[in-house]
Amino acid sequence: MTLSLPKALEPYRKDIENTVVPFVSIQATRQSTEVKDSKIGGSPYLPEGFSYPLDSYGKPMALLCQLNFEEIPHLEYFPQTGILQFFLSKNDDVMGMDFDNPTNQSNFRVIYHENTTLSHTSDSYVPTDTEEEQLPFNGEYRLSFSLSKEALGVSDFQFEESYESIDMDQATGETNMWGEETLYDLFCEHVENMGHKIGGYAYFSQTDPRDYGTQFDDYRITLLQIDTDDEGENDIMWGDAGVGNFFITKEDLRKKDFSSVLFNWDCH
Repeated sequence: MTLSLPKALEPYRKDIENTVVPFVSIQATRQSTEVKDSKIGGSPYLPEGFSYPLDSYGKPMALLCQLNFEEIPHLEYFPQTGILQFFLSKNDDVMGMDFDNPTNQSNFRVIYHENTTLSHTSDSYVPTDTEEEQLPFNGEYRLSFSLSKEALGVSDFQFEESYESIDMDQATGETNMWGEETLYDLFCEHVENMGHKIGGYAYFSQTDPRDYGTQFDDYRITLLQIDTDDEGENDIMWGDAGVGNFFITKEDLRKKDFSSVLFNWDCH
């Protein structure tokens, strides 16, 4: 991968390239889907006898995203088969997030079906109108995937430790709308981690929750990032043009244990 960098960042190319990792870029297309398809919205695959996930109000959650790993380029530690699902409460005004305990799955849920050959239950709940509910999307989207690579940008909590040898306050000799331009400004502009993705580095509208204390230091794998996407027919938005992130530890992902996933979303 050859990074396109402005002249002022060229002296730090090696430092930046040392952070490059693979990730799976996700493209969302508004259309109807089959039950086992990778998707945002729509009807989830649920094996016969599997209870539909309920929120803390005892009401059915909505499917935020379903990932069928047979359709997805493989990343280290991730499953190669099975279906992973992300549900959100439709009745929660903070869309499932628990500010005090972001791994509390009372109003969001992450479920993994390792065996997808089981019959699909015919009585699963299907949301009919998400527009009036507390959800970050409206409609149904088929997902497609491509393998890519990216360097570490400024949002992810690993930024400071990875680039500690670079003086981010150093002036470039140029000016921008805020005044004198710094190396940090150039990182913000040229090394970013936005978009829908699996793996790679995370983007935040505000602050990475893993920056608060050390209890989430091991949550270094981006299990899923769903970004605001309102181009064309798409209608996916977290609050005011925000982003939603799910993180997992390497150990839990290896074990296919999704019971302690960290969920966060923020907006401008």
